[in-house]
Amino acid sequence: MHRFFILVVAGTTANAAAFADDHAGRLHGTYALTGSSYCIQDSASLGFNPNFSPKGPVASFSSTIEGVMVFHADGTGTVTSRAFSVDAGAGSTGDSSYQTTYAIGPDRKLSVKAVTGTYSSTILTGPNAGLTQVVDVPDTSGFIGEGARAIILAPPTPTVLTVTRSNGTQFARICNGSLIATRISDDDR
Repeated sequence: MHRFFILVVAGTTANAAAFADDHAGRLHGTYALTGSSYCIQDSASLGFNPNFSPKGPVASFSSTIEGVMVFHADGTGTVTSRAFSVDAGAGSTGDSSYQTTYAIGPDRKLSVKAVTGTYSSTILTGPNAGLTQVVDVPDTSGFIGEGARAIILAPPTPTVLTVTRSNGTQFARICNGSLIATRISDDDR
């Protein structure tokens, strides 16, 4: 039994060391993604001041997300998710997907950016069901847990995001929130 324990510890330590050496600066695998955010939204024609205060009346809403985030060893990835949003007037769900790029710093700090032009979203339920929309996705950064089993991400600074819907309406929004990604597979397909 003692010998088995030593072999398990030695194997685990060797596996972690190999992961650290082999994955310095890159990730690969499929992660379950969950998170939440709170946003304020204004007409895009008004928008926000440079200090992020709104130029007019705002609506607010909260949102939760669940989905899958895939990291490829070449520094690219994808996100596919479903969000549930609620405000004072209604709730809605929507499916989204986009491509990403990422970089890992020497301190294992992870930076993830959406690839411009790859975001697509369809509103499934609620008053705007059936509309599609393009939403700016904020850059996120965070840290990779031991063995890359978990990743924590959040926007590092406030960012004004633009939302354009298929019916022609546009909004400007600022959101805060965080994402937690848990590795569910080493497969990155």
